[in-house]
Amino acid sequence: MRKHRTLALLLAVGLLAALGATAVLAQGKPRQGGVVTWFDYGDPARLDVHAESPLVVQQATAGIWSGLLHYDPADPSKVVGDLAEKWEASADGKVYTFHLRRGVKWHDGRPFSAADVKASFDRVLDPNFKSPKCGAALKPMVDAVEVADPSTVRFKLKFPAAPFVPQIASAWCRVAAKHILEKYGDLSRPEAQIGTGPFRFKRYERGNLIEWERNPDYFIKGLPHVDGVKQYILVGGPTQLAAAKAGKVMLWDTWPPMKKTQADELQRARGDAVTISQISINTIFLVYMNTKRPPFDNAELRRAVFLGIDRQELVNKALEGAGVPCALLDPKLVGEFALPLDEVNKMPGCRQPKDADIAEAKKIVEKLHPGGLDIEIAVRSVGNYLDRAQVLVAQLQKIGIRGRLKSYESAAGFAVFGKSDFTMIATQDRSMDSPDPASLFSVVYSTDAGSNWGRWSDPKVDDLTKRALREPNRDKRKQLYWELQRHILSSAPSAIPIAWVEGWFFVDKRLKGYKPALTTYDNNTFMKVWIEE
Repeated sequence: MRKHRTLALLLAVGLLAALGATAVLAQGKPRQGGVVTWFDYGDPARLDVHAESPLVVQQATAGIWSGLLHYDPADPSKVVGDLAEKWEASADGKVYTFHLRRGVKWHDGRPFSAADVKASFDRVLDPNFKSPKCGAALKPMVDAVEVADPSTVRFKLKFPAAPFVPQIASAWCRVAAKHILEKYGDLSRPEAQIGTGPFRFKRYERGNLIEWERNPDYFIKGLPHVDGVKQYILVGGPTQLAAAKAGKVMLWDTWPPMKKTQADELQRARGDAVTISQISINTIFLVYMNTKRPPFDNAELRRAVFLGIDRQELVNKALEGAGVPCALLDPKLVGEFALPLDEVNKMPGCRQPKDADIAEAKKIVEKLHPGGLDIEIAVRSVGNYLDRAQVLVAQLQKIGIRGRLKSYESAAGFAVFGKSDFTMIATQDRSMDSPDPASLFSVVYSTDAGSNWGRWSDPKVDDLTKRALREPNRDKRKQLYWELQRHILSSAPSAIPIAWVEGWFFVDKRLKGYKPALTTYDNNTFMKVWIEE
């Protein structure tokens, strides 16, 4: 049994209720058989869960892999053992020892051992390996991973870190086979999807379909209940809604959420056959500027854009009002670690009405670029991103910046963003890897953050982020995060916070045992769900 529960998980215990989600309650004895139908918003292209960051990559492979720990599908606010049967922390909180399950097999029949755990985490922790999710979060905390014996592995931390356990449980920190990494060099191809999870990877038809099949040798006897999972690749809200209305997919539980009008349309079409809920999905809507390329290498111009964007209008027009504008951390998701919204909404760039901010932004642009300037603005053609981008372009026009949109297919866009080969990104949602407030800074704002595509580096942000990771006192940690938020909101970051995204989701009532997770990435394995006849 564990000796510690981290601060983040103590917060998470009450978080599920705060989300306002209506879970589908399991009733009766689970039935064996059937196929869960689901969808991905775009084509993943590259399947390496350690090296990629798009949600579609995690979705495409979620049921294939296991982690040392994971969020319990039966109670997604709790971290429980997965490949680790139990674990404990040393008295000083700097060493975590994981005791592994015995008799686990990889999907190709080879035995699982501590050597696989070490190979996986040595990979994501390698300074020369870009791991935008698991690695970006763990590198500041973990010093080394050691094998004690074939069934025991130890993580030596640089300091006692409150977010360590929730991060190890992240869906991105999966354990891969040492022999598969040696054979293929990475996990990008379908043939490299050899895991220990409840499902085996069956088929990937580019742009069309991803399928898993039940793993008959799964280490938890009797699971999974269903025979497989079929994921359709459906690009664009109208296509996704049409599939939901026709009953082609059994749930809509990840990004992008439905708008209220879409949810109402689905309710009229499916009636009592579905349960529809409004949920906060632990995802922040951002606008990026490239600090290493003109014109946004100029901090003053970045500040002008920060001031000129009307977050409230973007939420109202593009999200139908379902979002929390301007906040760097959402109180509904991280509680008191979030800077109070009353303070946030009085700050320049966030305050209403916008007249003073727009006037100041326009003055800065005119000083730096008399007559205004023209820029190219990148956008991925997924979800409602193009709609959001049109609103943003109109707002920038008011301050003297004329934007020309360049759209990309999902995977191509991520490739461009990862190389920082852009001037501005009109809209990009980034989901948090764990419920802990530290996730925002390892994902977006620290110098080595996994999605720091604008290559912003601020020594004060890095210092405060490190101090907050190390701080064991709850109130002092809160004060550090408040200072971080105040600093970013009053400076010229490359990633401008627009809103925390909310929306509507549905579950077909035939799908039993499903509960929503605290992030979009977790509880996507379907290991405990079943289908009622």
